[in-house]
Amino acid sequence: MPALDLYANASEGEPSQPQKLQPASEFQTTRENSREPLEDDKNIAPAPMGSLYEATQLGSLRTRLRRPNPRKRNVKRRMETDMVSQNLLSIADAEELLQLFKRSLSRYLFNTSIPEDISLISIRESSTVLFTALMLVSALHVPGKEAIHAICHKQFLELVSTAMFDRFHTLDDVRGLCIAAFWQPDLSWKLSGLCIRMATELNLHHAFYKAFYTPGLTEGERAGHMEKARVWYLLYVLDHHFSIAYGRPPVTAELLPIREYSVFVNNPSAMPSDRRLLSQVSLFVILSKAYEVFGLEPDRMMGSDDATLLTHMRFTDETRSWRDHWRDALSRDKYVGDYPAKGVILHHGFTELVLNSLALRGQPLERLDDLPTSLRPLASRAIDAAHFILQYTMEEVSYRESLVGIPLYLHSMIAFAAVFLMKIAHKWHTIGVNIDPETQTKPLIEGMIRTLRGCKAGANHMVFSMASGFERLLKQWGKGAHNGVPQRSVLSRPNGPRRTQSGTVLTPSMHSSPEYTIGQNNDPTLSSESYEVPLTAMSGYSYGGWGQDDMLWSVGMGYDLLAPNGYDSTEFPSSYFLPDRHDSMHQPS
Repeated sequence: MPALDLYANASEGEPSQPQKLQPASEFQTTRENSREPLEDDKNIAPAPMGSLYEATQLGSLRTRLRRPNPRKRNVKRRMETDMVSQNLLSIADAEELLQLFKRSLSRYLFNTSIPEDISLISIRESSTVLFTALMLVSALHVPGKEAIHAICHKQFLELVSTAMFDRFHTLDDVRGLCIAAFWQPDLSWKLSGLCIRMATELNLHHAFYKAFYTPGLTEGERAGHMEKARVWYLLYVLDHHFSIAYGRPPVTAELLPIREYSVFVNNPSAMPSDRRLLSQVSLFVILSKAYEVFGLEPDRMMGSDDATLLTHMRFTDETRSWRDHWRDALSRDKYVGDYPAKGVILHHGFTELVLNSLALRGQPLERLDDLPTSLRPLASRAIDAAHFILQYTMEEVSYRESLVGIPLYLHSMIAFAAVFLMKIAHKWHTIGVNIDPETQTKPLIEGMIRTLRGCKAGANHMVFSMASGFERLLKQWGKGAHNGVPQRSVLSRPNGPRRTQSGTVLTPSMHSSPEYTIGQNNDPTLSSESYEVPLTAMSGYSYGGWGQDDMLWSVGMGYDLLAPNGYDSTEFPSSYFLPDRHDSMHQPS
């Protein structure tokens, strides 16, 4: 039965209050009174800690209990103290936020987060962590729900702090932490590591093997293992999103599920959302190899020798092949339209920006003209890719209308593109890049600011902090232009922008490729051949006067960068938000 002390302070008719865990005065190692048979008991060579537990039977050594009934009772006990039970959140608000997540936000997570037909009561019974995370993330996206978001944020932090040492974890607990990490910027990095560790305690990394290589399973058992494998793939994508964003090494290893992802995607039971998810997995498999070759050190300059350039080109060719394959393999989705295929193109733009900008890593801005000639085409391609990202995001309807709902990683890459251009714009003429920043770059930044300002979301949403941050940096850019740096680094090209069939406006430097051009420069020393390269994180570029503290990746997704000396994200005028609660977030067509 639930612990009696749960109800000790609850008066009749009032919801009970959650009991905060207090650390024991001193640590005690205790034996369990009885043990259920464990899988490890049948294993001749279990993990070393399993052997130590078998010898000592000390309960403190076990990572989790596998008996289903105590776990179920524990989850029910937590449901009785969730936000609804405490009257912090009404049933009506909870239902509204859940429906928002199911019809829209869930689609941006490849629909692997929660089943479409799941009910509110089922979620509350399953996992308080999952329920609170859904409320937290959904409230972040709705104008007028700022107070609910603040309550959810406080409750979620308390849950996470106790979950750190909770011995009962469920698959839905992992889902909840993962969902919060994808969207909540102040929690993303910590949560990504925590939910991966919980997932390994639940042996989700073994689910793929059990689903495809264990004989004698029923269809129900196989489906259950496949669902666990989906969550593991989602965690792999989450880990690599924030590995890139923060410039830190990923923690998930290239285990069997990752090496053989094609087995999953080619299985008859795979769904369209699985193909979307595994397209991301396959991209990060390529980029992980690039990490190993080029490293993560922010001051590590890229070599300019032929061997390095050939390696770089090999990784870039792989990402182009990835783009060509998955752009055609992902079909139109009934909920998000062409977003999956369009997302492939945009993600390829991200990889082009990050991989090619390696040529500038560790290069002081004031000595940009010292950049080796062989690396200048790569720098030019990075600049083209950054322009493309901003243009594509604004001009492609699927993305412009999804700016509020997309996960945090995509916001970070859009921010990276904008900040990268503003940092280097008035110096790129020294390496032969003939894009006029005043007529071709600055209007893009201003257009992105207007686009972000026009979004409908809660006041704490990142799009508004991004808009304010871009405005602040644009002012710094203007000051730099008037302090000895020419406003027009080169003459504008005679040919103006053109529009593609999809409506995307391309600047003259982007004309040759299906998405954007690489290496269209007048400098005869710049090769027009296609060199392209693998990805490494962009943490800590040395861009002259900007300084380390202004680097995008050194300040937590670049969002702290967007706040200092700017506007607080909670102080935007009410005119930025439309009053309609139900249409507050665009629903993909």
